[in-house]
Amino acid sequence: MKKFKELLPGFIALAIMVLAVIGILNLFWKGLAAIWTGFLNLINTISTLDTVLVIAVISGAITILGLIVNSIISVALKASEYRNKTKAELRVKMEKPYSEFISLIFDMMKSTKQSETMSEKEMLDRMIGFSKEVTLYGSNKVVKRWAKYRTSADKLTALENLTQMENILLPLEKIWE
Repeated sequence: MKKFKELLPGFIALAIMVLAVIGILNLFWKGLAAIWTGFLNLINTISTLDTVLVIAVISGAITILGLIVNSIISVALKASEYRNKTKAELRVKMEKPYSEFISLIFDMMKSTKQSETMSEKEMLDRMIGFSKEVTLYGSNKVVKRWAKYRTSADKLTALENLTQMENILLPLEKIWE
């Protein structure tokens, strides 16, 4: 008896869900029947009309449908054109800072290999220049990775620094796709 009392709420919920599904299917079926009846009434009404009037109604309906489809296609093409234009403009704006950033990475690697250290002022100036540009035009991923790098760069080894900088470069390839 105790198990039945524990299962009773579940059975009630199941019964309610089954009744709800039956009700929804009933409404759906009634809706389909009403649409079908309306369609048949339309066919009967059209068949009683004069042939010239039927042709005019069909021509008008096709014209209106063509205008609607044409408008939808036009809006979709304009939106696509706008997105492509915006991407192209961003590509142009980010080409210089990204190439400077890549140059900075290679200069840092070169200085570690040749035991020549890049002056802190020069490195800071180049990084600030990149920060300005990436803040304005960079993608969300690049900005987030750059911010993460800037906050942790002091605590990282040279190799970890280069790895973090490479992580900043990874999302850049999507810009040129």
